[in-house]
Amino acid sequence: MTLHETRPARTAPGASPAPAEPGSTPARSDSEPPEPRSAPTGPGDPAAGPGGPGVPGGGPGPVRRVARVLRLWYGRLLCALAVLWLLYAVVRWQVSGRWHWAILLDAAPPLLLLAVPALLLAASAAACGRRRPWAAGISATALVLALLTGSGINWPALWRDEPTVPPGALRIVSLNTQYWAADTGVDRLYELLHRQEADVYLLQEHVLWQPGLGEEGYRRIDDDARLREEFPGYHIARRGELLTISRFPVVAKPLVGPGKELDRETSPAFKRIFERDKVMRTDLQVGDRVLSVYNVHVTVQLAPDNLNPFADFDFDAYFQRKFDWRREEVAGLERDLRDNPHPVVIAGDFNSTAAMRDLDGVRSLARDALEANTDLLPLSWKFPAPVGFDWDSVFNRPLPFWRVDWAFTAGDVRAHRYELRPTDGISEHRLQDLWITL
Repeated sequence: MTLHETRPARTAPGASPAPAEPGSTPARSDSEPPEPRSAPTGPGDPAAGPGGPGVPGGGPGPVRRVARVLRLWYGRLLCALAVLWLLYAVVRWQVSGRWHWAILLDAAPPLLLLAVPALLLAASAAACGRRRPWAAGISATALVLALLTGSGINWPALWRDEPTVPPGALRIVSLNTQYWAADTGVDRLYELLHRQEADVYLLQEHVLWQPGLGEEGYRRIDDDARLREEFPGYHIARRGELLTISRFPVVAKPLVGPGKELDRETSPAFKRIFERDKVMRTDLQVGDRVLSVYNVHVTVQLAPDNLNPFADFDFDAYFQRKFDWRREEVAGLERDLRDNPHPVVIAGDFNSTAAMRDLDGVRSLARDALEANTDLLPLSWKFPAPVGFDWDSVFNRPLPFWRVDWAFTAGDVRAHRYELRPTDGISEHRLQDLWITL
């Protein structure tokens, strides 16, 4: 039997192809592209699961899992830090000037109160999920609170022109002299003061102090002859540690605050006057006007030399006493300002920063001389200078982050220039240089 090769029947042009027989495989046209072969799926196939390539079982890889956990805990930690800082900022503001332990919260530099929430706000961008808006919102709230409650930044300095001083202006200089330049020598202090050629000098800590004795180490300086020699033609007024040297005659020295109570005592000791009389007012005859000048050194809240944390020391009583003294001194100043009809200049070491509420009353009665200053961040304390505290290796470092020296004007007084200037290492405080006209 002869075998014949089976060929498909040709179809005439325009004719329909013949139907395929049941069970037969359709013939493929030469022009029809071949069907793609389907690749077998396996563990390495991207379609194996939603987890991505190379992930058995469809879950995320170990690196991604660790990254997600880290970001989760980063956001939680950031929110916790933001909440704690906001709580601190609110509590500090509420107790400042109202509680005798508040100094432990108030000691932070105002710039730090601003910088911490700003950093937390920037860090919130790296948080994920709902923790990002929470961290940002809490940090922003703390930042706004810092801006509104005393950041210490002199914002008008950004657009304020360099101040000019008109002819005939009075120059008033104020300085905490660091125990009358005990570490550098009084000759250098006199040289510094003479270079200022000021009309009025308001000097604090005109006193001798023996390190290690704390509050018992202060002694009066009997140097009236030297003062008259150094400032011929000037008028000198002194009370406790406060010394005012004026080119203009002193027509009155009304007592202020606790000083009035001391005047009722019979011959109070120098220590008593030093501790409680911290505001000295001198009325000066300037032409046909009387100018009241207040020389101020408000009691410090905490002096490390006075304390020994390892001894049987009553810290609560110590802070309460210092707190009460400060309130009495500032309240006495406020009362005197309300009753004083003369133009006023107030300057000195207030031992208070812009973030503390101790000076709220004074700020409401007088104008900060900073309106005549061009420093964006005016600072006055903890500049390099010789120091005498026993704990200086821990607490008494030259860290200029605070402004505790202030100058104010009230009444018919205009401040034209106000600068915080170096003291050549004589004092940790900068010298306040104020130019005014009446």
